[in-house]
Amino acid sequence: MITLPGYLKLAVVLLITFMVIAFLYVASAFLIPLVFAILLSFLLLPVSRFLNRKGLHHGIAIVLSILLAFVVIGSIAFFFYTQIQSFADDGPMLKEKFNEKITDVQQYISQKFSISKREQKQFVDEQTESLKDSGGNYLSTFFSFTGTMLAAISLIPIYIFFFTYYKKKIKTFICKLIPESQNKYVIGVIGTTAKVSQKYIQGLLIDIGILAVLNYIGFQLLGIEHAILLALMAAILNLVPYIGVFIGSIFPFAMALLTKDETWVAFAAVGVCVVVQFLDNNFITPKVVGSSVSINPLATLLAIIVGGFIWGVMGMMLFIPLLGMAKVVLDSFPASQPYGYLIGEEEEYKPKINLPAFLKKRFS
Repeated sequence: MITLPGYLKLAVVLLITFMVIAFLYVASAFLIPLVFAILLSFLLLPVSRFLNRKGLHHGIAIVLSILLAFVVIGSIAFFFYTQIQSFADDGPMLKEKFNEKITDVQQYISQKFSISKREQKQFVDEQTESLKDSGGNYLSTFFSFTGTMLAAISLIPIYIFFFTYYKKKIKTFICKLIPESQNKYVIGVIGTTAKVSQKYIQGLLIDIGILAVLNYIGFQLLGIEHAILLALMAAILNLVPYIGVFIGSIFPFAMALLTKDETWVAFAAVGVCVVVQFLDNNFITPKVVGSSVSINPLATLLAIIVGGFIWGVMGMMLFIPLLGMAKVVLDSFPASQPYGYLIGEEEEYKPKINLPAFLKKRFS
């Protein structure tokens, strides 16, 4: 067996990493729906198993679980559409309020810094033109990518069906790839990964729901308009550590500033986001998501940045659960446990997932 020097090992690792990132970027239109289908397969597996136990044929149970999922997703999408439509209906009023606030700001700058309104308008117009030029390119790229993605998304139900239908065949295929002595161990790890990842994704969804309710209550008490839409946006953005609460609070802050006469309401809206994030970090996430897969904020932030760079907005969302799944796999093998420990929050160098008894012996 040939042993490579340390610098050559590092070069090989860097080369493989670069090739993987390049492949993820180039094949994004194919991989994003595929990954989305895998995550949905984890979530829908208990549903199809339940229907199968009730006497339905395996294939029919899978189809019904997929239809149920798309009914739920469609309902959520319709709900978002109605909220955005309501927001768009208030567009003229918000534009008028915005112009009034801009006039007040211009008046203040003119008096305080002796910069005329004409000079301010000229500066704003220049920046607006610059944004239009760059924005046109971004929109062109976005719609081109969206068209490709919509065609690929139509394959998601098919992916889910076959992933679930042929799960035993896939398991057998994996067993044939590895030595027979390792079959039981590897299949145990795969089963544990699927279960823990399933709970992790479910926990994230429940966490977003709880945060949305708490945000909505706070915004509603402050009398902020479109509280439901703003609460959902803040809840989703709250998944991004540190930066998420800042970005999520900008929207309710701006809405309160435009629609309320009292300035303190806008700052109170920011306070609601901060308090909800504090409750989430210290009480909600540990109880709902659980400690089985605990990713530290730095690893989460890096996953979001890398996901955004490779797959755009979809990558920012998908790389969070993928990182959680990766941690489960890393914690399951002694050789990769240091990497699982690096991206986790645990203080002790020890995996926290609940492995079967025969797997625990391997770690002892």
